[in-house]
Amino acid sequence: MGVKFQNIKFDLDKLPTMPLVAAQMMELINAPETSAAALAKVVSKDPAVSARVLKIANSSFYSMSRQVSSLSTAIVILGEKTLKNLVLAASMRSMNQTFGKIEQMLWEDSMVCALGSRYLARKLGVADPEEAFMAGLFRHIGLVVLNNQESKAADFIIKSMESGKQSMAEEERELFGATHAEIGAAVLESWKLSEVLSLVALHHSDVTLDDGADSSAINLTSVVNIAGLLPGYFGIYGGQHKSNLEKSPGRKLLALDLQRTEKIIEEFHSIFEENRNDFLS
Repeated sequence: MGVKFQNIKFDLDKLPTMPLVAAQMMELINAPETSAAALAKVVSKDPAVSARVLKIANSSFYSMSRQVSSLSTAIVILGEKTLKNLVLAASMRSMNQTFGKIEQMLWEDSMVCALGSRYLARKLGVADPEEAFMAGLFRHIGLVVLNNQESKAADFIIKSMESGKQSMAEEERELFGATHAEIGAAVLESWKLSEVLSLVALHHSDVTLDDGADSSAINLTSVVNIAGLLPGYFGIYGGQHKSNLEKSPGRKLLALDLQRTEKIIEEFHSIFEENRNDFLS
């Protein structure tokens, strides 16, 4: 663990390890000359992960020209980068120690943000869509950790999500010793994922990166900041929060016209609703 998170009061020894199937797949992808069959063998170790990968791969969101019935075929058609993202997404459910209302809410929140980030990045041409998917997927991983490890977290998470607030940092530090953004960034650093993913997790609410941050990191964080509003906009938390888009720092940093942004979001909303069961079940 790097030194930048050592001053937070949350116990860093409690950070979770990467889910086994995801870790094994990442190792294979980083190795030279890995075959689709080898990747499929690793993913198939977890039937639930395999099923979710195939479900999402066959959704209209990925515009398959034909129905994909095997993991090997899905890997060839989708590519390793997209497969990695889908496996990481599917594996996130296995991080939960239980799976009830709040865990479903966190899962849906992560998937909507991930898919929305990918869609926005592709439509706007400001970030790599697959990197945006992963950044959106992990923006609230700190909340998953808190929910698993802190008895007071469940009520706080529901309250913060239903409020529609972008940040409740002061309350988080008082209750848990760190914000979910700091905890999430520390998790991603401990998993040895790219530094930019850790940066996005840390700044997804405010997009206040250091002056030295490059434009690609700012763009990626801005995309996730906008996409982070979509779960509330789509009613994932039980009510709709539409007013925050006008104030979104990500939209302002990307100099996006409000009406154009709303139109892109409506386009994505239609695709999302068409494939809702495939994405969230």
